[in-house]
Amino acid sequence: PTGGIVSQSDSPMGGLGLSPAFPVGASLRPMKAHEPIVVDFGTCYHGYQADETRMFSIGKMNDKFIDAYKACREIHDAALAEVRPGADCEAIFLNSVRLAEKLGYKESYLGPPGLQTCFLGHGIGLELNEFPFIAQGLAYPLEQGMTFALEPKIVFAGEGAVGIENTVVVTGDGCEILTPLEQEIFEV
Repeated sequence: PTGGIVSQSDSPMGGLGLSPAFPVGASLRPMKAHEPIVVDFGTCYHGYQADETRMFSIGKMNDKFIDAYKACREIHDAALAEVRPGADCEAIFLNSVRLAEKLGYKESYLGPPGLQTCFLGHGIGLELNEFPFIAQGLAYPLEQGMTFALEPKIVFAGEGAVGIENTVVVTGDGCEILTPLEQEIFEV
């Protein structure tokens, strides 16, 4: 359930962390069977950043989290279908919010109730967070060659969170996922 902890930054989720002084990420609390385990990690290749999130569980997660993860995948795929040169960043974000609402996750999409973040994606390159931002209030067109991480998350405060994240590049007629790791829930 540590993924369901409110973040101290503009992020859909945080964690208990190792200390109340920096409540982000994992804690010393042991993982338990059937809980969602969110692994959000970055890599660097020749100075360029990549960011991705995958889901794990010890045994099968309960249906509430499996269904929420399926919704994240649907939102992720719908947003990617909109990506192409000229597509409006804010429109992609707002369409994701509408789809989350249609799927029944209005209150928990991109953060716990009342604390949702206002972005679905962030540019990535030499820095982990840079333009473009797929976000509310940032209406500007995508251009071929722009690279960003798309990260829909659903958070149940105090219970846990699920999400998917991929780094993508805008191509001439759409986009290409640069982080092609399997996207199913990894059960260990």
